[in-house]
Amino acid sequence: MRRALTVVALAASLAGCALAPPMRSYVLGERPQGMAVARAESSQTTIELKTVSLPDYLDSTDILRRVGPNEVAPSPTGRWGERLSLGVTAALASALSRRRPDLAVVTVPPPRPGQRIVVDIQALDTDAAGQCRMEARWRIAGPDARGPSTSGHGIFADGADAPDDAALAAALTRVIDQLAEGIVATLEHE
Repeated sequence: MRRALTVVALAASLAGCALAPPMRSYVLGERPQGMAVARAESSQTTIELKTVSLPDYLDSTDILRRVGPNEVAPSPTGRWGERLSLGVTAALASALSRRRPDLAVVTVPPPRPGQRIVVDIQALDTDAAGQCRMEARWRIAGPDARGPSTSGHGIFADGADAPDDAALAAALTRVIDQLAEGIVATLEHE
């Protein structure tokens, strides 16, 4: 009898696994193929985008959604293809490059120091309905970190077209694009 129950439990477990949707991986942004790091041409100004900082609990490969006032839960069907801080940094570098083709936006320290952009995402929430909200601060400084700098702050939001992981990745990409617009506006007012 005990053996029969074990076999039934094992079969039910395997059947449950067979019915579960496959885990999918998502990346942010619209990265051109082959673009690992932008390379500066002689006519371009180089600007370094430091790795974007965000709350520690978000900096993983889990796609987290807020499910309560003090609770987040990972998606059972999707993960980020890289740590979220690295994905946001790459997507932001790509968005900045599209908006300012005159700049070489790099994510590694360039041989000749130029301007630096430091971004701190203070809050990033997505909910079960697919609403995505980000609050961020940024600072743009010259090669000497002690020199003058300009800064900005913004709250950006967008909604997913559907309550799934792919739509959430697309919504977060649009929010990152809004952040890029804010940074470009700060750059242009320097």
